[in-house]
Amino acid sequence: GLAPPFNRNDTMPTKTEWVVAIVLPLHVTFLAWYMLSSSEPDNITPSYLKLWCFYFVLDATYGHLFHTLLLVPARWIARHLPGALVPSSDKENELVEQEESSNDTSLEWPSADAIAKLPSDWVVSMDTPDKEEKIAGDGDEGSNNAPKLIKKKRSKSKNDKPKSSQQCNNTLSDQKPPAATKNIAQQPYYLNHVRGSTRIRQASQRIGAAMGSILASFMIYHLSASKITLEDVGLTLPSSYILVVQDLAWGFSIGSSMVSIIFIMEVWLGWIKIVGFFQTVVPNESFAINFLWDVLFHVGVSINEEVMLRGWMFTLGCRGILAMALDWFEDSSNAATFSIIASIILQSSLFSFLHLHSPGSSYVSLLNLFLGGIAASINVMVAGGSLWLGIGWHFGWNIFMGHVLGRSTSGIPMSCACTDVIPRPKSSHKKCVENYHGGTFGPEQGVLAPLAYVIGIILVMCVCGFDEMIVWRDGLVSSHTDSP
Repeated sequence: GLAPPFNRNDTMPTKTEWVVAIVLPLHVTFLAWYMLSSSEPDNITPSYLKLWCFYFVLDATYGHLFHTLLLVPARWIARHLPGALVPSSDKENELVEQEESSNDTSLEWPSADAIAKLPSDWVVSMDTPDKEEKIAGDGDEGSNNAPKLIKKKRSKSKNDKPKSSQQCNNTLSDQKPPAATKNIAQQPYYLNHVRGSTRIRQASQRIGAAMGSILASFMIYHLSASKITLEDVGLTLPSSYILVVQDLAWGFSIGSSMVSIIFIMEVWLGWIKIVGFFQTVVPNESFAINFLWDVLFHVGVSINEEVMLRGWMFTLGCRGILAMALDWFEDSSNAATFSIIASIILQSSLFSFLHLHSPGSSYVSLLNLFLGGIAASINVMVAGGSLWLGIGWHFGWNIFMGHVLGRSTSGIPMSCACTDVIPRPKSSHKKCVENYHGGTFGPEQGVLAPLAYVIGIILVMCVCGFDEMIVWRDGLVSSHTDSP
């Protein structure tokens, strides 16, 4: 069958959304120019707090603008993907709810084949909101452990004739999608899943946020009369781009290695079971296409969070706090040490707080992520103030945890994984290990995360040494003490 024709009304945001997305950044940009462009005397320290506040406002408004622009092609592509199930734009609430969903309870996961590979004491009732029933009985041949899962809304007769991929896609597009839900408490196997057609739209939001972070940095640099440069917030572009690639590669290798260590230990300790490889949650979706959306999603996350938190919050925070601390300490070196420690605490606290409402989060995950924020700050310092090492670490950590090794990354949903795993559920037979493997939030809430962060910090220091860190710290001090 032919692909459904382009329908402008099914992809375009509303007029109100366009007005907000375009007009608001223009107003904020004008206000930033008016407030930041006035020249300051050379002997006056620039207002770092003002720069920081304007950056965050510009970051949010630019990110929303780019997301609105990217959402148009993302929705159009989503409707043409295999297995697509996307509400029409006249059902705005359903459409937005699906795009913000952390778990689609209409999807059958784990499958009967996957459950058949589990030990008997791992098999629990799949009591989900869409009234999925567990029927006790024999599963596949040779297994007595696999329950038959019957979905009332998705029952299928053996006599049904198979449809072509395109016919299936068109049929799904015409259906009313079940309401997605953010309540994942009834998922006994913890992991969150959505369709690939949902992941591409979630990826568009993260890529838009990353583009907003970069543009906001450039605009502050060009609009402000202060001496703040892009290098001051970690967006260093050395004469040789090989150095950037090298930092990204080292960061990716270390971040992915730490996650791999966690994964190997979880398998060895019996906290998770491997049940398959290179699978999609929706059978007729494309693994390669779904994996692409996950890559784009985490590229956006890595750039957005590193530029915002480690660039502006930590690096610029060190400069701002140092400007005040020089009045409190007689020794500028002690003032610099204080400013670095204070900035690490502030940045790590904000990084942890941003995950407060992530699915399955608890005080344990917040404490672990605070340690992760410390590790990320050290990445910046050992790289001489550059963000590229940290971006590589962040991306390697996320993509390996969530979509190479199939574990939950801060509760982020997945549509495919290179390694399909099932965490041990709550069971009456043995002690619950949710506190060990992290439950819905994932390994970042588990007991192995602190060890992985510490090992990662040691590896980064061994690879990069301390020379760049010393140069960066000396530059931090001289940026203030050398001023006339």
